[in-house]
Amino acid sequence: MLARWREARDRRRLARRGRALRAFYERAPLWLPPRSTFRQFRLALDRPCGPPRFWKIDDRIRDPETLRAWLLRLAPAHVYFTTSRWLDPQRLGPRDRRRRRAGYPIAHNILLGQELYFDIDAPGDLDSAKRDARALLRLLGDEGLRDLALVYSGSKGFHVHAYDFEPLFLPRLPEDPRKREAAAQGARADLVTRIVNSGIGIDVDVTMDPRRILRLPGTVHGKTFNICEFVDPAGLEAFRPRHLPQ
Repeated sequence: MLARWREARDRRRLARRGRALRAFYERAPLWLPPRSTFRQFRLALDRPCGPPRFWKIDDRIRDPETLRAWLLRLAPAHVYFTTSRWLDPQRLGPRDRRRRRAGYPIAHNILLGQELYFDIDAPGDLDSAKRDARALLRLLGDEGLRDLALVYSGSKGFHVHAYDFEPLFLPRLPEDPRKREAAAQGARADLVTRIVNSGIGIDVDVTMDPRRILRLPGTVHGKTFNICEFVDPAGLEAFRPRHLPQ
């Protein structure tokens, strides 16, 4: 009896959250990363019991309205995009497919390029995350990067996007698709080392791994119900998260 009561309670909670998310996404201005048709978009869907279920959008996201249709249909708890661009993003598979009966391990894993992305987390101390974000923006500017964006993650910190990384640090990828991921990692290794040595707290894996995903700005963080959003660096000191009522 108690288990059924808890399940019914959780279903009511999920329904309430779903209504709040759909109402938000119906009118929210949605943002897409550069060349979005070459990205994979993933959603995390809450369930009454157990961890969220991940859902890969099997569609080329060409414009915000295409994405909006999926968000209104599924009301996801979390929305992510791949930090890299892929020739066939909807069929992107794991690096190692030796244990699978795959006809060709490279066909669905051709990397086209990747901007530079950083994840800064400071659990329970948003002011510390702000300090690291300011320091990172200064360092990237000193490295010659100018097309930068600061994003509040919706939870414990900030993301930094560097859209002009490729023309400055990675003008060309190898023709051999099997060497492209290693080249993309190598192009950012020295810069990441300097950042870490400067004491700035970044998640190195998010920056180095071409297969990582990042929360999409303009969407809701399903645990905190805060909005992941762009932040003007000039107003970072006064920034406070915006919370979506549910």
